Amino acid sequence: MDKKKFSGKKFVKGLVIGGIIGGSAALLLAPRSGKETRKKIQDEIDDTFQLIMDVKNGAEEVQSNTSQLQEIAENLIPDFIEGTEKSLERFKFKSKYRLEDIKKQLAKIETEINDFSNSLNE
Repeated sequence: MDKKKFSGKKFVKGLVIGGIIGGSAALLLAPRSGKETRKKIQDEIDDTFQLIMDVKNGAEEVQSNTSQLQEIAENLIPDFIEGTEKSLERFKFKSKYRLEDIKKQLAKIETEINDFSNSLNE
């Protein structure tokens, strides 16, 4: 299935065209005096303009928020990676000595078991 990419320009264009067509249809189909019709046209133009401005402001706000999030991520991610790498190095450093101690203790236990086994066989 072919997915189409959302385009803000296409949306605004469709919004304007839809507003014009809808407003024109409403004006042509409603029996009003010339003064009422002009008032209705002006109201439709004002509503459409306000809607366009709201969409524009919303898009600018989204763009601003996206830029802020990107800046935050650019500042936090390197610190997070560095902290994680340091924690991993500390863990490796500590675990190295712990593994050596465990190996020594196992060797000691193995020696004691062998000595005990030998003493039982005597």
